[in-house]
Amino acid sequence: MSLETIHILLNIIMIFAALYLICIGAFTYGLTILSRNYNRDAILRQAKKVSVLIAARNEGKNIEKLLQSLYNQTFDKENFEVIIVDDHSDDDTFGISESFKVSHPEMSLKLLKATGSGKKQAISQALHAADNEVVIVTDADCELPAKWIEKMLAFYIAKDLKMLLGPVLLSPADTLFEKLQVLEHMSLIASTAGSAAIGMPVMCNGANMMYDRKSALNVEKDRTDMKLASGDDMFLMEQFIARYGSKAIGFFLNREVIVKTATMPNLKAFFRQRTRWTSKTKAYTNWKIIATALTVFLFNLSIVFFFVAGFFMPVFWAFYVLYVIMKTLIDYPIIRRISAFMKQKKLKFWTLPLEFIYPFYVVFTAFAGMFTKVRWK
Repeated sequence: MSLETIHILLNIIMIFAALYLICIGAFTYGLTILSRNYNRDAILRQAKKVSVLIAARNEGKNIEKLLQSLYNQTFDKENFEVIIVDDHSDDDTFGISESFKVSHPEMSLKLLKATGSGKKQAISQALHAADNEVVIVTDADCELPAKWIEKMLAFYIAKDLKMLLGPVLLSPADTLFEKLQVLEHMSLIASTAGSAAIGMPVMCNGANMMYDRKSALNVEKDRTDMKLASGDDMFLMEQFIARYGSKAIGFFLNREVIVKTATMPNLKAFFRQRTRWTSKTKAYTNWKIIATALTVFLFNLSIVFFFVAGFFMPVFWAFYVLYVIMKTLIDYPIIRRISAFMKQKKLKFWTLPLEFIYPFYVVFTAFAGMFTKVRWK
């Protein structure tokens, strides 16, 4: 490789680094705005009824815990219903839910068998079966804080939004593998919050979303992603942005609405999940979402390039280390803020070790998502 070629490559990679810096810097600024202004209690001045939508498949080990956390909500049970659509489970998910319904008659619980296949179809079925004007969505393996509905609804009404996003925390964080998962996921939640705060929402998490039912039904007919295995949350948000604008979407940075879900038990399950997440990228239509994903991918690809090129020209290993350190300095401020919010401050010290691994993980899952067939569970 000639010096001129190396010089051109370094200039291109510097452009990727600059774009990444601008992107993460903007998200960090957005998270700072939320930390200063949004982490306050909104007062519920207007009564609205809520429908909680849940798609469940083979969640026999988790569904009772979820239902109990819904039963424990401080929000008046007369003002919310829970709709669970069982997506062809092979275990006792439906039976456990039925037993809970019988033993807790004071909570409105609708149990439906899926007529379609996959999470998107199940959520759509629940949406059509809902009776209330506001819906809130979570996953069947989640644990919800007691004030989740109450606080989310109060903020949603106070800000006059069409869609409200909330924080999600992986748990536990005992082993090294779990610590790295939690740290990586917190960085995604930080970017979700920060991007929404600057009026450019580019990510969301279907484990904690609230939105207007009528609006969701209106945009559903515009969706072309229903056959894809992933993206029940992202593609819905894309359509909300297209129809109602970015300002109709907000993020509530409040500890009392943090939804918890489990870390993956092993590498195989982890990569299967992350590959499913990245598989939807090729179907995005919002240019801001595409540009953000491309910026992150290209910068991480550049770091992987330096590592591989080092086997042919060892000087590139110096660039590999340099750019990992550069990436760490860019990422650390937003990770420090989100780890403090999530009360996971100790995890921020794993940032540098994660940065040496992260580029390879991003590149691998990106290509795997593009070229392998994925399915929901």
